[in-house]
Amino acid sequence: MTTGKTLEKAVFVAAAVFALALPQNLSAATAASETAIAVDVRAPACRAVGQIDIGYSPKWGGVTNAGAYVVLSKVVGGTTNTVATFAADAESSYSYTPDPEDPRFVQFIHRVFTSGGEEIGEPLVGDVMFGYRSAAGGAFIADSRTNSLQLAVNERRPVSLAYSTAWGPNATAVTISSVKLTGQGGTAVATNTMFTAVADAEGDTIMRGAGRGWWRLLYRSTDGVGSTLLEYLTDEFKVPGGIIVNFK
Repeated sequence: MTTGKTLEKAVFVAAAVFALALPQNLSAATAASETAIAVDVRAPACRAVGQIDIGYSPKWGGVTNAGAYVVLSKVVGGTTNTVATFAADAESSYSYTPDPEDPRFVQFIHRVFTSGGEEIGEPLVGDVMFGYRSAAGGAFIADSRTNSLQLAVNERRPVSLAYSTAWGPNATAVTISSVKLTGQGGTAVATNTMFTAVADAEGDTIMRGAGRGWWRLLYRSTDGVGSTLLEYLTDEFKVPGGIIVNFK
């Protein structure tokens, strides 16, 4: 993260990245910190979920004035507000949690003032993007192998397909269909429903109705008036010749 060709040093603190905001014709000031500083080199902005620790020190940027203190501000939606004003000569970190109503992109500004309230040194600016944390769900098994559906079909054993009405927002039903293709890389010639369930429903079902040839599977969740909320079409796969009988 740089602000000019002559920028010599960027200060990266905890989850927030602060860089000296300098004109191109000036050199950056450097200074040592009495405490360890965590370095975060992610760019162009840091990412966090829920909470971050932001370091601060009145000595950053070459400030040596006794009694100097730090003011930490945030810029959200073009509005700047003070987050915290720290004690004179204090050097530590501040735990910040975004307000629920704030946008998820926050810019932080670290400024240093003398004991008389005059700003000194250069402000340090850093951007943080906050993600969302969802509630923990139940354990599940995911097959991440390349072309896993084809590999499962090649085993010549029943193929289990998972479903859940919870996957689509306010879904009232799910449908799994087999889509017959003209051949490898071909077009669809027929779509046959192999499974349906109404909310609330979650589980797995055995693939049926896909005979010899090339196919895709179509997963669709719908609302109360039949509008599609979620739709997923698998990669194409080939069912080998012969007879496959599934017993339930």
